[in-house]
Amino acid sequence: MKQIDFDPVFSTAVRNELDARVTAPTSPIPYWRRHLRLGAGIFAGASILIGGAAAATVFLTMPGAQDVTELGASVVETATGTAAVQLGAVPDGATGVFVSLTCLTPGTFTFDDGASIGCNMDDVGQTIGGGSYTLNLLPEQQSITITTAPESSWTLAATYVSGRTTEWAINANGETYGALNESGEPDLIAVIATNGNEGFVHAGELAHANGSEQAATFISPKQALAWQDSMAGTTVSIPVYQNDGETRIGDFTIQY
Repeated sequence: MKQIDFDPVFSTAVRNELDARVTAPTSPIPYWRRHLRLGAGIFAGASILIGGAAAATVFLTMPGAQDVTELGASVVETATGTAAVQLGAVPDGATGVFVSLTCLTPGTFTFDDGASIGCNMDDVGQTIGGGSYTLNLLPEQQSITITTAPESSWTLAATYVSGRTTEWAINANGETYGALNESGEPDLIAVIATNGNEGFVHAGELAHANGSEQAATFISPKQALAWQDSMAGTTVSIPVYQNDGETRIGDFTIQY
């Protein structure tokens, strides 16, 4: 199954989390967003393209995600192995680059910021699920590099965009719901269930399943790595709901 994988080396994530608790203020973005392999997919400030490549196309937005407007034509390039895609001059107002990657062979394809997409044979030729992603635009950045194995082939469509973070929505129970963003996490976090349904998981259930709840109690790297070893090779599932937080529509899995 194709999935975004934010640095799969979990031991590094644990060490980074412990270091961060000692040397820096708490990050508003949970470490598991960046370091765990997360089921079928999780919305982490992503936006979904609903138009073509013409200028000023608007993107369908999940509450809490980026409200994104396209600022020009898409650049499309096909390559095998690691390669850079040249984007051209940066238009005024651009804040990011919306990318859509299609796997032409199985493999792992890594973006400049460390996020990656893993594809198996069933994913070849598809751009659904985690294949669409918005990269923050660095100063003077005019290219995107996809890093992969020499035999792995891919097609990337990339478009300059401008965006702003939207507000989370609130359901009838007073719970916030939507995508993870720089403000942190809502009560109900948007995910894609293993059956393909888009829904939400309770933040507390996700924190317990992905280890962030446990990490808050770790007082040494030894304790953290012992917990990691105890979870190695396991898969944890939690229920996915509609935005009411009550109507179950699927499951979300986390693989350690």
